[in-house]
Amino acid sequence: MRRMDLPLRPLLIDCRLELRKSLRHYEQTDLAQRLEAALAMLAEPAAPVAPPGGAAASASPAAARSGPQVAYAWQMAARNLKASHPGLFNELQREVQRLLDAGEAFADAGAEIERLRQDLEAAESAAGAAKLARMKATAQLSTVCKTLAAAAPHVPETGDAQATALARIEALARGQGATAGAVASAVAGPADPDAVPPPAFVLEMVKAGERSFNKAQREFAVAEAMIVTGWQYTPVELLDRGERWLAGLLLQPDAHA
Repeated sequence: MRRMDLPLRPLLIDCRLELRKSLRHYEQTDLAQRLEAALAMLAEPAAPVAPPGGAAASASPAAARSGPQVAYAWQMAARNLKASHPGLFNELQREVQRLLDAGEAFADAGAEIERLRQDLEAAESAAGAAKLARMKATAQLSTVCKTLAAAAPHVPETGDAQATALARIEALARGQGATAGAVASAVAGPADPDAVPPPAFVLEMVKAGERSFNKAQREFAVAEAMIVTGWQYTPVELLDRGERWLAGLLLQPDAHA
């Protein structure tokens, strides 16, 4: 049976809702089965009519649906849900009311897409800043461990950086450390060319094309560059500019602000 243009299906749905309210065992009655069968027949899509010449129709049924048709379908589904699953319907109603009260319901999909895009950019910015902070903290921790090693060289490495650092601090507290001159000499020694953040002389060499960043230094340079440039570029775009450009940016961040 083809779908009728008259509003018979919505009328039958309203009848079913009222019958469910009035009859306690409505679902077990013969009338319920007959009504469901009629609704199923009315819900069957009409067979597509081939255009003249036998050409296939170009537009899909989904593309031909209008906004009011979709809204009306949701309305009917909600009315059915209210009768069959009132608890779930109440939860859905509360969520809709929350969105309306919070101003999160938009007049069109474009506004929602724009909001999601802004949320994604904010999340990416926060993740980049957090990664950079972790890299800086790791570099600072490495510097502290090297200083402790210079201050208490007689304490051997144990394989556990935290345990070794605590043992060296205890040795220093007992006065079993190296002299201040020895510590100062060790700390003031040549900087590690593989350190993160990369030392200034490494940045100068990379900028001059005399060497390249190692993997950790490259990751740090990209994360720092994203913050300096105000998140205008993606990591891929920054890497495309080259390591020499990144090194120059880290040497003179104010010039690119």
